[in-house]
This record gives sequence, C-alpha cells and structure tokens, in this order.
Amino acid sequence: MSQKRVQDFGSPVVARSFKLLTEAITDPGILDGNEFIVDAADRMRVNPGKCVTHQGIVIIEDEIRLLTIQNTSIPADYTIYYSHEDADISGGIAAVLTMDSGLLDSSVVKGCILGYVRYPGGGIPLNQSHFIQPPTLKIGTLIPNRLNTPWSIPIKGKDYMVTSTSGSSLTLTDTWDISGSKPEMSVKIRNNNLTNGTAVLTFPFKVGEKSFALLQMVIATDINALITPHFIDSAGTIVTLTSTPFTGQSAFLLKSVDIPRTTSQTSNTLVYLQLEISLASAREAKIQAIGLSTYNLPI
Repeated sequence: MSQKRVQDFGSPVVARSFKLLTEAITDPGILDGNEFIVDAADRMRVNPGKCVTHQGIVIIEDEIRLLTIQNTSIPADYTIYYSHEDADISGGIAAVLTMDSGLLDSSVVKGCILGYVRYPGGGIPLNQSHFIQPPTLKIGTLIPNRLNTPWSIPIKGKDYMVTSTSGSSLTLTDTWDISGSKPEMSVKIRNNNLTNGTAVLTFPFKVGEKSFALLQMVIATDINALITPHFIDSAGTIVTLTSTPFTGQSAFLLKSVDIPRTTSQTSNTLVYLQLEISLASAREAKIQAIGLSTYNLPI
C-alpha cells in the first residue's frame, strides 16, 4: 500500500479529501450534543447534535429524534447509533438513527455510536440513569495527555461485584453520574467496624478495536485506607497494576496507572478492573471517577 497524503499542494479540492482528513485526525464519536433524555415512561429523545462516523463523515442533526424503549419485565440492553455507509454520489446518503439490541462497539457498528440504554427490567418507567454515553471528542488545538484523554466507564450492572472478605460492617454507596459532559461513576466505602476490613470491587469493561493501556482514577483516601488496582485480561490473568497502594490522600486527585501491553485483550470481550480496598477502623476510601483508556503516552 502506498503512502496517502490529504490535500497535498496542487491537488484539487474534492469532497473525498475532507472525509479523508476528518478520518485521519479523529475516531468515530460525538462532537457536540446528541444527549439522551427521558421523554416518557417508554420513550427517549436524542437531542440535536454533531458526530463523526467511522469514515470521517460529519453528521449534523438539527431535529429532536424519538425512540421507544419497551418497559419489559426482563432486563434489556440497546445500542443507539447513526448507521451510515459512505458512497461517492451527489448529495450523499442520509444517516439513519438506529437502535439495536445488545452492547455493540465501534468494530461492529458502521457509523457512529451515540451511547447505550441499559434497561433493568421489572416494567419500571424509563429513567435517566439507564443511559450511558461516551464523552465528546476533543479536536483542535487540544493536545491529548493523561489529564484530558477520553476514557470508558465500567459497564453498569454487567457482572459488577462487591466482595467483602473481612469486616462485616463495611458500607458501600455508588452513584452513576451522566449529567455532565463526561460520564462518571463514583464509589465510597467505609469501615464501621472496630477491626480492619477488606473489600474487592470488580468493574467490567468491553474491549474495542484498541487495547486498554491506562487506568484513570480520581480518588481520595484516609490514612490507613489502601487501594490496590488489578487488571483481569481476556484470558482471565490477574495483573497487579502497581505495587504501592494508594493511601493518605485527603483531596481528590487523578491517578494514572499503566496497563501492560503484554495483557491479553481480545476485541469485543470483557476485561475487568479489580480494586482491592483495605480499611482500618472508621477509615474511608472514595473514588470520584474511574475508567480505562487506550491512551498510553507518559505525559
């Protein structure tokens, strides 16, 4: 395959050139808007917005779109995306807002994923907490680094496990926040017992086209509250991500930890982030945000 350059000097300006340029500088994703909002007990709306497809097509939608989510008795997952295959014809081809069953990733979807609906079942009305959307793409003069790189949050309710191995009075609260521009989940765990306690939290993530290379955690801990992260890859191998537990940090700070490239990560499979949390009596560990990223540069 020969080298390809976008808009070399003297080249004619054609529509294909702009698509190649967009495809070269960004992955598929949301540029702006496209928020999921509850519209009725069994209906959601997708706000107007802009997104980029897998072929570098920018879709600008200026109308509200409505989708029906059945209030079924059993849990159901849906992927919401713009389906689009480019063709070099005058006027192009319209993108179609699509809802498919299951949790699909960008290696399967041809177009742009806007997010997911995770309906818990029980015939309950649709709730804002049932929606999960990725952060908007960062394009322009912003140089990616560990402070601003996009990252995925855990899959809510998919094999999320809390195992108390000692200390029967451990209490845990968790919150899933999708109101901001960057979806986050937060966890607080406290030892109310007179003896030491330990809990293991396990969070699932789905591998896309690229392997995860970075753990991102915004955490705060009391002294004698230890957090040690582990990574469980596609083969089930458990890798300790740092030999030094995080502790004694009163303010929330971002901690970035490398995930070894030697880990087995197969596209479209689940991998797990596992946090081992050890708490002395009356001590607390707080996780404001947690996720995995494909970004792997050291700065």
